[in-house]
Amino acid sequence: MDRLTIGAVSRLTGIPTHTLRKWESRHSIVEPKRSDSGRRFYNDEHVERLALVKRLMGEGHSLTELSKMCTADLSELGLRHDQSAQPRLPESVDVVGLNLVTRLRDTKTKLGERYRTFPMNLNHWLNDPATNTDTPGNSALVVECDTVPDSAINALAALRQSTYDRIVVVYNFAPRSIERALANRGIRAVKAPATIEQLKSAIEANQPILSIVPDGDVSKREFEPEQLAKIASLIPSLHCECPNHIASLLIEINGFEDYCKQCEDTDPAQRALHEELGRFTAQARLIFEGALKAVALADDLDLENLT
Repeated sequence: MDRLTIGAVSRLTGIPTHTLRKWESRHSIVEPKRSDSGRRFYNDEHVERLALVKRLMGEGHSLTELSKMCTADLSELGLRHDQSAQPRLPESVDVVGLNLVTRLRDTKTKLGERYRTFPMNLNHWLNDPATNTDTPGNSALVVECDTVPDSAINALAALRQSTYDRIVVVYNFAPRSIERALANRGIRAVKAPATIEQLKSAIEANQPILSIVPDGDVSKREFEPEQLAKIASLIPSLHCECPNHIASLLIEINGFEDYCKQCEDTDPAQRALHEELGRFTAQARLIFEGALKAVALADDLDLENLT
């Protein structure tokens, strides 16, 4: 069809009509034909392209990047996302742990195309540079441990960022919240005892790194008051108003953090309480500063060069 109205296209794609207009005027995503009265008319190719752009933005691509691509390239990019989402065995798997290595030798279920086995304690493996170097691409790591201390979480999170596409931790004793803490870092946790089939399923599952909290000094603020004021007053983006809302929250958080510092000086009897409140507030600020940078990246918003 080549006579689809903007309302019909909005219903077909789930893209609001005001967003369709902005995508046309600002990014030339599609250029519908116009009637003599200026009414827009779209065709099936337009609908296909708009749907692809919306889907790929959900995969993390910026609108600016996608606007430069032809529809065929958008389709190919979508296909690559489909293929990467399919369960697949890694080419190489490193297995750490006395019990895991033994069990792996006795099973026919494959966790990967090939293995490197390390029959040792996780802490020993983490602290031995010779054991976790020269890791090939498309590799997974499966480790077992009794507990999962913060030091192990941080070390495994660093390996997830730098070395392994997938990491699975089999643990014996830890609160259930440990699974969420690891998941935020792109690591799948499995409570022992775990079957080889459960490990295979955990390795094949998608493991996105969800945490948007940056590592940094809580005493240092990422944004100046002037920056936050500009972001909070920006015209809402093409996608949502999240940058505006987060900037407004940061303004409030910064104000309360300053208030806590003042209370430390003016009320000595409650100094310890306000020091604690200030510390918690600074941690909250760090989280929302990371959130603001994350949504700015997704929304193609340059926080350093605001006009």
